[in-house]
Amino acid sequence: MKKPSSAVMHFGSSPRPAQSGVSLVIVMIFLVILSGLAISAMQGSTFSARIAGNESDRTLAFQAAEAALKDAENDIRGRLSDGTTCPAGSAVCRAVPIFRGDDFDVTCPNGRCEKSVAAPWATASRWTNAAPTSNADIVEGSVVYGFYTGATALPVVAQQPRYLIRYFDKPQVSVYEVTAVGFGASNSTRATLQMTMKVEN
Repeated sequence: MKKPSSAVMHFGSSPRPAQSGVSLVIVMIFLVILSGLAISAMQGSTFSARIAGNESDRTLAFQAAEAALKDAENDIRGRLSDGTTCPAGSAVCRAVPIFRGDDFDVTCPNGRCEKSVAAPWATASRWTNAAPTSNADIVEGSVVYGFYTGATALPVVAQQPRYLIRYFDKPQVSVYEVTAVGFGASNSTRATLQMTMKVEN
């Protein structure tokens, strides 16, 4: 006589279908895209900051050149930086004040260039000369801002602005062409400005 077979029951989880990995691939693609966007944004922001910094430095150089033009005007008129007339025997103002064509020469002594000097600003050495040690010294080349007017040195700039004066003799009037170079916080950032000034004889 056969014994009835007993049914064997198995408990547990049913087998899972095989994972295709599609979700992982999609997530990785999104991560790559997001990383690329983040890098582009950082590069754009760095580039914008660099442009803003360069523009700020150019503005600084421009303002320094403007200050040098004003300083040259005071120098020509024999004034201190505050606009007052240079006192007699001043240790700051020029020992020989600017008057018409006096002491203007082709070598541009102390910034005084004769009219025959074509484009005196184009000679690089005229912008790198050392300043005189006193107002009576003679040095070929440009004038450093404030040397003959007592103007306070400009802050932040890599070096103080400079100027050259060229003289033209006209009937009943003296014409001075002033060229100024200003520097930004970086020595490589420069601005060149020019003005013409007329003084009645």
